[in-house]
Amino acid sequence: MRIPFSQWRHGSPVRRGLFYAMVEGGVVGGMVVAMEAWMVPLLQISLGAAVFVVGLLTLIPQLGMIGLSPFARPMIQRLGGPKRAAILACWWQVTIIGLLSIPLHAPEQPWAVPMAVTLICCFGLSAVFGGPAWVAWVSGFVPRQISGRYQARRMRLFNVIKLLFAAVFAGLAHLMPLDKGSEGLQLILALALLSRLASIWCLERQPYIEPKVDRAPMSARAAEAATGMGGFLRTMTSTDIGRWTLVWATFQGGVMVAGPFFASYMITASDQGGLGLRDFDYTLLLYVSVIARILFYPVVGRMVDLFGPRAVLRICFCIILLLPVAWSLTTSLPILLLNEVLAGAAWAAAEISIGALMFASHPDPDRRMELIGYFNTISASCIALGTLLGTVLIDLVPAIAGSRYHSIFLISMALRLPGVILALRWLPSLRPIGPNEGRHLVQALPGVELVSAFGRGLANLFRRPFD
Repeated sequence: MRIPFSQWRHGSPVRRGLFYAMVEGGVVGGMVVAMEAWMVPLLQISLGAAVFVVGLLTLIPQLGMIGLSPFARPMIQRLGGPKRAAILACWWQVTIIGLLSIPLHAPEQPWAVPMAVTLICCFGLSAVFGGPAWVAWVSGFVPRQISGRYQARRMRLFNVIKLLFAAVFAGLAHLMPLDKGSEGLQLILALALLSRLASIWCLERQPYIEPKVDRAPMSARAAEAATGMGGFLRTMTSTDIGRWTLVWATFQGGVMVAGPFFASYMITASDQGGLGLRDFDYTLLLYVSVIARILFYPVVGRMVDLFGPRAVLRICFCIILLLPVAWSLTTSLPILLLNEVLAGAAWAAAEISIGALMFASHPDPDRRMELIGYFNTISASCIALGTLLGTVLIDLVPAIAGSRYHSIFLISMALRLPGVILALRWLPSLRPIGPNEGRHLVQALPGVELVSAFGRGLANLFRRPFD
């Protein structure tokens, strides 16, 4: 039975929260695309920054995450709680997007590049308190039994809108070339700012539900994690959240050895060890994994709810482990496209699995914020180390089949193996849920109809018998 639209907007706090959280996941796509895809062109093309400056956009925010994430909980409490802190982080981002217009007006000034880099890095640092605050807030009204499917459908809507914004921004850059003036980027920034403002409007309407004392955590030992960063580190191998953190961070460190170099490999000339792709092929290979995520989110969301994040994440890690093989052994575009389809499905499942843990890692939202801060600290440390190692090795490793990139991809695969082994041995068991709990909620999630045509048949393959 479908629930009327008005009941989602004005019904119970849970339904109202689900409605506006789904809508917010769509409208924020414009801002995300602008910050993910257009900050490097802003620096290199519009402002003439050196190539090494681009690396700072990853390293500085990650170092900030390492240093500040252990203090996420007191920061959020000082800002007024999860809802207020999350919305303040959004206003911080709006301010930064607006200020990024200034260096574009004076690209020849010596302060233009330092100002742009500082603003972009400060944008990334907003995740230090904004991310944990959002999870602690939203997880209060998302029922545990539909957490996987809810996140999958929200991310699906997000990626559909993200692709639309990507097409619009690419059109603007084509009509107003970046090397001819700043008008195209100014319009992209304006649309990104409007996207975040629409997101804030939705966030303001989401409820804050006080935590229930008797709310069960996702796993049996979630409440055993020690307080304080030192205590968390000492008990990592004996608590569920600690083991999840160690497995995810170890695997991400191996992935990021090669992570920053895939795009560079695509556009580097073939006689210099790259693929030498033209604009259309580059865009296709870059975004085919996003399309795959849209197709597979309903499948993986249902898999997480039916079989649990542990089983799904183990399979995903085994698949992601092998993805660099195709990049190292072939330059065939069709094979690489198929490889990226598989990558999109695997990473979609991994993200939903980790999101399910974050949403229900602890019944107390204050402790949840604290644990997510520790999780982010350790993950950022491994990501920074992996990125730094790849940056050092790219100029030192011998070429394989005429390319150093191939060597880096294979090294990354080898360094992913410890994370796979830990996932197979250490991931904790999770609390089961009833087969029919919350079905009426997930079937009527608002926004689903916009993208429901994709993947519905695939999702049916994972139904329970007689479901």
